[in-house]
Amino acid sequence: MNQKNVIVVVCAVLIAVLLFSAFEITDLQGDEYVVQAQKIFDDARIKIEQVRNVTLPSHEITLHVITKQKAQDMWGKPSGTQDLTNLYRQEKIYKGLFMMPEKDSLYQATTEWTANWAAATVGKHDIYVIRENFNPFDKTAEGTFIHELLHIWQPELTTPTTYNEDKAHAALIEGDASFMQEYYLNMTETQTGTSHFSVTVPFYLIDNPLFDSVHPMANALWSLNFFPYDQGEIFVDALYQQGGFTTITQAYQAGYTPSSTSQILHPEEYFANTTAKQVQAPTLSEDNWILAKTDRGQDHNTYGEYFIRAMLTTWLDDEVAENAAAGWAGDTFTYYERGESEYLFTWNIQWNSNCDASEFYVAFHNMADAAGAQGEGSCHWSASGERYAMIEWEQATNSTLIAVSNVSDATQEAYFS
Repeated sequence: MNQKNVIVVVCAVLIAVLLFSAFEITDLQGDEYVVQAQKIFDDARIKIEQVRNVTLPSHEITLHVITKQKAQDMWGKPSGTQDLTNLYRQEKIYKGLFMMPEKDSLYQATTEWTANWAAATVGKHDIYVIRENFNPFDKTAEGTFIHELLHIWQPELTTPTTYNEDKAHAALIEGDASFMQEYYLNMTETQTGTSHFSVTVPFYLIDNPLFDSVHPMANALWSLNFFPYDQGEIFVDALYQQGGFTTITQAYQAGYTPSSTSQILHPEEYFANTTAKQVQAPTLSEDNWILAKTDRGQDHNTYGEYFIRAMLTTWLDDEVAENAAAGWAGDTFTYYERGESEYLFTWNIQWNSNCDASEFYVAFHNMADAAGAQGEGSCHWSASGERYAMIEWEQATNSTLIAVSNVSDATQEAYFS
């Protein structure tokens, strides 16, 4: 897991909140666990350079062994006025798009994820493992350090400006590290005649009590958090098949870095350099709404194809959701506030064809109905007695507009132009 900044869509906080800051940590010393962890760490540092033909930085890379309690004490709860504001905004977005149960708290889910990882890289000097979650005597443990050491090597990418771009970057970063981990374990298996299980979930969740102890998390959030690992590894494998490690390494260079989740899901779009279309936000008929900026300083966001798929799979079959999201061509998302409590967000999505727009339009209807939203007309719903949603299909432009607010009038078509 690599240290990353999060954008307004803070589902990434559920993982990355653990890694925001490096602290001075007192390691556990003098026991068999620490000796074994350091041994395989030192071995992995030599082997990754040989296997991947890369050179790690010459500075010291320190392994820290800490406890879950120590991690909880230091990385604890989300804090800071702006971070919390973004968190609460995102909870409204998830619930407004039927992605999260009304009773759930994003703050609680974020807090309870703390310290449920096994290994993490912070900056370019430090790798941490949590004693209770990481077993250095397991035959796959060295692969975990291969994963983390690749993060130490990975070049810095340009700063993403949207959620969609950030997820694409994360898919390259985590997908490459996961691919390298699996590649190394497969190579070791071939050399020794041993076998290992396939890594099908993020490595830090394997054999982890997280599944039993963490506050239940909506499937859409799980899916979004797993995307950089599972879909990212598939994408990086496609790069490897195209041109080996040279092609993977080239993807870190400006002009070659994936820019959307569509490129991750459809590597042929990456190789063809198919990029997202620019989409304009609608104009509101009233000017007393304040446009909120993302924590990257942008006045809009782009969510991308995979976010749409994750939203739809909350209530629809996977194949239906995948097909309905696949025609995505671009989107723009805006979030407004008025007074102390009123909010409105709009999501204008461009589709590759009118057929694609129609397919999503129908899927959104079916999703809202399956979620139990109360129909207020052919394209309007109310939910939980406190929010309203609408979708509009503009056939002339192959686009759909979604609006969600706790002000019923703000989701009428006449409110936009």
